[in-house]
Amino acid sequence: MRTRASCSRGFTLMELMITVAVLAVLAALAAPSLSDFFDRNRVRAAADDVVSLISNARAEAVRNDLDVNIAMRGSGTAWCVGANAAIPPVGGVPAAGATECNCANAGVCLVSGGRQVVASADYTDVSIGALPAAFDFNSTLGAIVPLGDRTVTLTSPTGKYDVEIRVNALGQAFACTPATKPVLSGMLVCE
Repeated sequence: MRTRASCSRGFTLMELMITVAVLAVLAALAAPSLSDFFDRNRVRAAADDVVSLISNARAEAVRNDLDVNIAMRGSGTAWCVGANAAIPPVGGVPAAGATECNCANAGVCLVSGGRQVVASADYTDVSIGALPAAFDFNSTLGAIVPLGDRTVTLTSPTGKYDVEIRVNALGQAFACTPATKPVLSGMLVCE
């Protein structure tokens, strides 16, 4: 007795080619959106980390009753921001002021025993604008010395997005998007 051979069901070459073509079109449509996503997130992450470093440095200055210096170095896509606390006093002698942080040097920029640096190496192709002069957080009030506001701009790899990091005279740091650039979700527009 003979049995009928079962027919295997699979994809034809034509069905497979159509599926691959549809996937290629979808990938081509998604690529610009994905690239823009990474562009926005690189500059946003860098700005968030710089604001966090500055805010933590201010808090540590008041908590430990020691001045903390904030310095920014570099230009273009090779930059760093670092914090350095004054050395604690010994033998009843008042603490000296904080020395300027050279964030390019791996052995400095210490606050409460930990290295406090945000470097461009962690944020591929994010560039920094004109750098403000180094400043200190006063250990008593957390205010900036010398008094005044500070601003620095970070720019995304494509140049489409900018984030301004502002530190007011009271030492409060925040990030905002310039009115002339596309707004980043959840971020204030600079006034």
